[in-house]
Amino acid sequence: MKVTTAVGRSVERHAVFILVAVLVFSAFAAWSVNGISVVTTQDAFLSAKSEAYRGYRAYEQAFGGESMLILIPGTPLELATPETVRGLTELGSQLSTDPRIRSVVNPLTLLESSTELGDIDLSNPASAIRAALENESLRTQLQRFFRNNHVLVSIRLAGGLSVDEQSDVARFIQDVVGESPFASGAIVAGTPRLNADITSAIYAGLTRTGAIAVVLMIVILFIAFPARWRLLSLPVVLIGVLWTFGVAAAVGVPLTLVTVAGLPVLIGLGVDFAIQFHNRYEEQMRRGQAPAEALIDAVSHIAPTVGVAVAVMILGFMTLLLSAIPAVNDFGILLAIGAAILYAAALFVLNAFLYRFDRRPRMDPVEVTGSRARRLLDRDWLHLGTALPALARWSRRHTLWVVAISVVLAALGFVADQTLTVQADIEKLIPTSTPGVVALNQARSVVGGGMELPILVKASDVTAPAFLEWMAEFQAEAQKAHSEVAGADSLATALGLEPGDPAPSTEAVATVLDRLPSEVRESLISEDRTKASITFSMSNMQMATLNEMIDELTIEADTPEGVTLTVGGNATLTARTVEAFAANRGLVTGAGIAVVLVGLLVIYRDWRRALIAVVPIALVTGWSSALMWAAGIDLSPLTAVLGALVIAIGTEFTVLLLSRYWEEREKGNLHDLAMEEAVAKVGRAITASALTVAAGFGALVSSSFPALLRDFGTVIVVDVVFALIATVTVVPALAHWLDCGKPADGGREQAG
Repeated sequence: MKVTTAVGRSVERHAVFILVAVLVFSAFAAWSVNGISVVTTQDAFLSAKSEAYRGYRAYEQAFGGESMLILIPGTPLELATPETVRGLTELGSQLSTDPRIRSVVNPLTLLESSTELGDIDLSNPASAIRAALENESLRTQLQRFFRNNHVLVSIRLAGGLSVDEQSDVARFIQDVVGESPFASGAIVAGTPRLNADITSAIYAGLTRTGAIAVVLMIVILFIAFPARWRLLSLPVVLIGVLWTFGVAAAVGVPLTLVTVAGLPVLIGLGVDFAIQFHNRYEEQMRRGQAPAEALIDAVSHIAPTVGVAVAVMILGFMTLLLSAIPAVNDFGILLAIGAAILYAAALFVLNAFLYRFDRRPRMDPVEVTGSRARRLLDRDWLHLGTALPALARWSRRHTLWVVAISVVLAALGFVADQTLTVQADIEKLIPTSTPGVVALNQARSVVGGGMELPILVKASDVTAPAFLEWMAEFQAEAQKAHSEVAGADSLATALGLEPGDPAPSTEAVATVLDRLPSEVRESLISEDRTKASITFSMSNMQMATLNEMIDELTIEADTPEGVTLTVGGNATLTARTVEAFAANRGLVTGAGIAVVLVGLLVIYRDWRRALIAVVPIALVTGWSSALMWAAGIDLSPLTAVLGALVIAIGTEFTVLLLSRYWEEREKGNLHDLAMEEAVAKVGRAITASALTVAAGFGALVSSSFPALLRDFGTVIVVDVVFALIATVTVVPALAHWLDCGKPADGGREQAG
């Protein structure tokens, strides 16, 4: 007895037990999903083992974590009132009590610690600020806190905080500001707030895209899959999706800006698998079989075919582990888990439901033909029953042209692929209306629109004259060699040290440091004086340019013996992420093709069958790149892995068609007739599958994440349609080319 036949009998005999088990597993999955983590920071896009990420963490540990700004509108003298001073003092005191906040710096911080103005009377703030602005050494430092009619409060978070802790701190800061006298006009901005808002948007987006995906599935099932119980797939698939996210949470797969796309995609894939089982069951019922017989025969025929498709699909998804991007790795794992679980749900749960709902005596084929169910199945709104076989017939007659045009278009796409740009800046991947983005842009309009590049420098003594002279020279050379560098902030800058000037003695440096507020001093050097920070202020630039500049700065530093230099900061993570996308994107796509091809060779043990299944979808990856180039769509964490996804998903369509084709060949049918029969019998089911998968991805088009999910959804929908077109055109053409000379398994030769 075939294994699949035994499975079919098991489903038929234990249908009630299966349905009870569904309830138990669903309860456990729902409990597990509550513990799923959300990761929204740049480390989702760059491995923690990478040099850039280690540098980011090293700087964070030495000089603190992410920073936030509070901008309060008003000129220095407008804000120089006792009420404002009291408000700033209370604000700083409240924020400083939180151990997750490393420092809070505002104009009062500088004035209170200054020894150059004697005992400052802050009861008369206007007089104190005027005196400070008239002092040459204090004026430069004080002006850092007044920008474009705003006073700045700079907050540095403690290093090593988790994503959730950073989000909590951001909300805490917003709450404190909201209860302060500055609540009406203050701007609270920074990456931690941005991450907190992205987390909220992810959860909201999951609900919206999931709901839209369900609605689209209902529409597709009504139009393209006219079968009894046609909507039964949806609840089964939703159960399977719940199980998928439950397992994902249990094994530590987080929700990110990438894996959030998994929900509608999994719904589409699940309905796709369910349609194949449901379609074959209906076909057996139309032959006059009783439900039990139809169930067993349907499972024995379709389970191996869909199983092969799912197996190669999982192999394709797992090639995403080759990506250097952690979020892409998680996406591949999530889809692989989902494909396996959704296949099991279709095999066991759907068939158990069908059998329990459809138990009735055997019906005569004549009765089935005249029944309402038969009339429903014969209804073909899209005329697929005639259009698809006609299209396959046309492609066989024009094999050379079909293959040649397909190859040329793919080649053009592969060439265009090299010109696509990569977008990995989180701010440009999320909605511009996100409150954190709005606040960040408002802050930049006040303090300037550039980026910062912090560098951690280690030495035995960063206050030694020789080290300070090197630091001043390095900063000056960096600004001279790179027009994008507008300035630098460091101990050398605080000392007013120019290149070529002799550095002050260690004792003199210590005196200057003692005059600085502790919060400012700790942002420049470590307490043990073995670490120093240099922060370059730069104009906005392309990430490729920033990558080159980081490499050049490292080489140009010409560090003295015993001095090491490490580049940190979010800008470095973003730049290196772009580099990682470009570095092995082709490898991931190529590996996807190779793995699926090898998998089919192992399963089929026939190179012709494997090539006919894989080559058409490999061509689709080229068509996809051509589409992105023509539409002006940038690569993102999702669109960068389209090739592997198209290979994994599209191969299912070719496998399903070819499986039925070879089934017809085993009956002794000639090549042309076998292909027509295959397209006629499974073409509608494959089209329904393609439409459901496309609808799943299509739900992403409604996403509020424009450059990430919306572009990805748009391109993959077209790619799925491309895969369907390739299945009904290129597959028949290649089969005519590679298989027409082989004898049918029934013994008859294929006619020329």
